Amino acid sequence: MDNFGTYRGAYEIFQKVNWIGRDNCIFGTIVDQSKSASFTGSMMGEGAFGAIGYVVGGIIGRERDLRVGQIYDYFFALLNLTENGVGIMPLKGGGLRLNPEKMSPCYEGFFYYYYQELADISVKNYYGIRKSVKTIAIKLADGNKLHFNANMIEKTLPYQENCMKEFVRRYQK
Repeated sequence: MDNFGTYRGAYEIFQKVNWIGRDNCIFGTIVDQSKSASFTGSMMGEGAFGAIGYVVGGIIGRERDLRVGQIYDYFFALLNLTENGVGIMPLKGGGLRLNPEKMSPCYEGFFYYYYQELADISVKNYYGIRKSVKTIAIKLADGNKLHFNANMIEKTLPYQENCMKEFVRRYQK
């Protein structure tokens, strides 16, 4: 079983899908489920427009999700930023936190974007004030976005802190 609990293990996971560069910035993220179809549908339906809003919101959200991939089917993902672009490895398994013992990479769900396909990568403090958690938005050239949250320090991923510091240095706005 592939274990992303060490940097070497995470590196080998990305090596299996041929997404390794000279400069690898690998870290664990939480997929921002609030940007998914089911969340969009429930917010429009229950909060604003009743049953019809729920259906319309679900349709709008699902169309958006189909364009950016199926990342919202997962709660966690590993990201690897190389000199070529961003590789995203969904993680399957249970738990409320990133836990290499309970999760495994979903190789069939892996996807990547070259920097030429991206319009922007931005990192901000969670809700503008929480420095220990970062909100990550990857805007694609076609206008779609991928949303993640990442802790600066993950107890189960000893490499998280160094990689996140480098990532924040490059992209924090």
